[in-house]
Amino acid sequence: MAEKRTILYIEDDAHARNLVRKVLQRDFNVLTAQNGLEGLDILRRHKPDLVLTDLNLPDLAGEVIAARIRAIAGESLPIVAMTAHDEKQVRERALAAGCIGYITKPIDSRTLAATLNDFLHGRAERLDEAGQRRATQEMQAELTKELERTVRKLQEDNAELRNLERAKTAFLTQVSHELRTPLTVLSGYIQILHQLLQSDPNVNPHYAQLAKSAMSGMQRLQAVVNEVMVMARLAANQVNASMAPIVVGAVAREAIEEYVPALERRHLRLETSGDYWEQVIMGDATLLRLAFSNLISNAIKATPDYGEPINFYIGKQSDVLHVRVSDHGVGIHPEQLRLLFKPFYTSIDITRGHTSKTEFMGMGLGIGLTIVARVVEAHNGRVWAESSGYDEQACPGATFHILLPISHA
Repeated sequence: MAEKRTILYIEDDAHARNLVRKVLQRDFNVLTAQNGLEGLDILRRHKPDLVLTDLNLPDLAGEVIAARIRAIAGESLPIVAMTAHDEKQVRERALAAGCIGYITKPIDSRTLAATLNDFLHGRAERLDEAGQRRATQEMQAELTKELERTVRKLQEDNAELRNLERAKTAFLTQVSHELRTPLTVLSGYIQILHQLLQSDPNVNPHYAQLAKSAMSGMQRLQAVVNEVMVMARLAANQVNASMAPIVVGAVAREAIEEYVPALERRHLRLETSGDYWEQVIMGDATLLRLAFSNLISNAIKATPDYGEPINFYIGKQSDVLHVRVSDHGVGIHPEQLRLLFKPFYTSIDITRGHTSKTEFMGMGLGIGLTIVARVVEAHNGRVWAESSGYDEQACPGATFHILLPISHA
């Protein structure tokens, strides 16, 4: 028995997709896509024997789809257009764009498979030279107008995004400044209360513990506000890295020291490796410590209790310093890797509702990695993440890389 050939059907209407798949699946392997871009992605992965495409798609015009398929797959792949418009102009434009045939809707379920088999075995409709020239000119004019509309829309959208970005930055800056004054007052009173309760031997221990918990919560709140302030200032380019000769390893050790209690509480280990911990570079120690701290916090949150060690590596790659933080935690979905450094994006499931800088799967504001990216940019460096996937059982882990220039300090 001959192996079934594969048809890719691109159609935005779900009912039409299901109908055509049911009609063809006895004779063909049928792949379906709900828009042009998805169809092009499937084409690159699966290399079908024939493409059947609707011409009236929501994202890309049918002529554009045909032209892109030709560019990707070459002239040997048959492309058949399917549309409800049985007009000479539409037919000519489809053929001029690279289609070899044209099927009108509604389809005839009794003959569709046979018709596609004919196209697979060499059937092709052709335009005469005059029709080809006329249809090509019409398509070029229409595509030029569409390109102009798209460019204008992109300019408007970009202007709106810039305005939103400015408004967001101004809001963050204003809110963080407004919060700092009452937080300072509140923190002071909580510290005084805590000291009084701790020093009084007659006080109920329960009250002393409540005061200690209040102080811990206040410290966490202050840390969050400080992160928001740094984020807002970095976004507004109001923070200039104060470059000075620094020993990178010393800055990293300070960041690691901050998490020693959390590591002990979670029964985790953080190991160090690499031969360039004493390397001197030009950098801002405060900002780099903040960046390293956020990477360590992420690694701790991703790693289950009693998990495999986290590794902090400082080495050299060509003529740049290579800082690497690796964990054996839950990992990251590949499609999320490019979004990790965007403001307020988090790869952790927010429905869990658990906020913490060090607890397993704890959530934050989604600005830690954005701060890392901005700090690295301020040092003319590069940052990226790698992970083979997300799995809370297998724990494939993730690795964050930072490259920093080694200048003569």
